[in-house]
Amino acid sequence: MTTEKTNEYKRITTRCPQCRIILFDQPEICPLCQCVIEETEGDDEAHIRDLFGENAPYPDIEGRRKKMRLALKVVLFIFVVAEFLMIMINRLTAVNYPWSMITGVALLYIYLSLMYWITYDSGFASKVGLQIVLTSCLLFAIDYFNGMRGWSLEWAIPGIILLGDLIVAVLMLINRSRWQSYLLLLLFLAIFSFILIILYLCGVISNILMPLICEAVSFLYLFVMILFGERKAEHEFSRRFHI
Repeated sequence: MTTEKTNEYKRITTRCPQCRIILFDQPEICPLCQCVIEETEGDDEAHIRDLFGENAPYPDIEGRRKKMRLALKVVLFIFVVAEFLMIMINRLTAVNYPWSMITGVALLYIYLSLMYWITYDSGFASKVGLQIVLTSCLLFAIDYFNGMRGWSLEWAIPGIILLGDLIVAVLMLINRSRWQSYLLLLLFLAIFSFILIILYLCGVISNILMPLICEAVSFLYLFVMILFGERKAEHEFSRRFHI
């Protein structure tokens, strides 16, 4: 192999973990499935052919999307009919409590979760982050329709944040070669915890214990990853925030 050709293949530093295709122009997002790409060490021609053959596989993205859109439409139709029946039953029964509103919020939560997990191949970090937001909104809605006693902001949502920290730790252990891709999720959890502290200072919630624990765990976790991650952490933040 000539030196010129070797250098050409060493320019290949990105690969889509979802489609398993090599990306020559080094984008941040796969143009096929919108998944965040991963970095490689710079493969030579022989190694690339061992992995992918003469041509990288090109997945049937559009065909898969059509099937997923149809499935989501069926799910949405079922959920709308189910919620309509719930509202009718709630009105016709003697129970003086709008429990059908809670079921509506729960069905909306399930549908949005399914829509995001099925439709978008954006990696586990983004999906876990959105799931945390949706779950927090669901818990807050249940608390609100039950008289807003504050348990969602003081205990339930902080518990979800701590669970998110644990999930990030597990994902980093499983995907050690790409652990830095979860730094943005850690930053989100730290900011989310800080918002709960602000709500306490504004008098919205009365118990500061769990929000403080969440902030301490999330911030220390993020700080340790940045401190010991060094160049990988710096590169991830530079890539995400273009700084």
